[in-house]
Amino acid sequence: MNTKIPASLLAVAMAAASTSSNALILNIDYSYDANGFFADPARQATMEAAASYFETLITDDLTAITSGGGNSFNAVFSNPATGGTETINNFSVAADTLTIFAGGRSISALGIGGPGGYSLSGSSAFVDNATSRGETADTQGPGATDFAPWGGSITFDTGTSWYFDDDTSTDEAFSGFDFFSVALHELSHVLGIGTADSWDNLINGSNEFTGAQSTAAYGGNVPVSASQGHWDYGVNSQIDGNPQEAAMTPTVASGERKRFTDLDVAGLDDIGWDVAPVPVPAAVWLFGSGLLGLVGVARRKAA
Repeated sequence: MNTKIPASLLAVAMAAASTSSNALILNIDYSYDANGFFADPARQATMEAAASYFETLITDDLTAITSGGGNSFNAVFSNPATGGTETINNFSVAADTLTIFAGGRSISALGIGGPGGYSLSGSSAFVDNATSRGETADTQGPGATDFAPWGGSITFDTGTSWYFDDDTSTDEAFSGFDFFSVALHELSHVLGIGTADSWDNLINGSNEFTGAQSTAAYGGNVPVSASQGHWDYGVNSQIDGNPQEAAMTPTVASGERKRFTDLDVAGLDDIGWDVAPVPVPAAVWLFGSGLLGLVGVARRKAA
């Protein structure tokens, strides 16, 4: 595997010291981690490193959702520790922020994740704001070209032999499954790849993704998996001009690190996120799906 560090990851390392005023904030919430998967601070640190990648990449301005005064937003999501449906009544989320509940339990994939659902009541202005978060384009339905969730949830398998990297800015040989890679993949499902209406609306009858940025990066329509939640198996792209299987294919191998490729970043752009220019490449990865119908990351034997 190419060990050159992409400029996009170096930008992640500088994010804590210099974060733009309109950067997206991924608030990773461990309060539903009843099985203690993230009890070790080192595990949280790797999770936060994955979140930081997107905080550097995405520059959308999202309005706050504030329950109160007769307005009520109820967040619905898959409890990461149990898999059951969880509801938080009168939920609020700050501007430019997504709240993502993270935890672990025994599952048949490396990870599963996706955006949350909701129920709500209140004034028409409150309802409009809560469903769009200030985005002017449609975020839901057959006309959706954008995506603006309140957040969601992700779960990681407690029985997997994980590699937790204490310095995700470098690549090195390791054994086990790379947690950083899987966390990137699952966060990307929360962000709508494979889960948003704006993703579904760009898939044609030949099971291909037709977004303008993605087709430009790939050189044509991009094949998607049978479930339509990922790029298809074996879809390749580039990082800093070097080939890599795309991060958002359905599988990752033991001992393999997958970073976000040009195609993966283009997918986020096509579903409506404002993506900051990446000087050299774009690196990261994840795996998941929509509310209560989460997409999983599969294991694959190393070649």
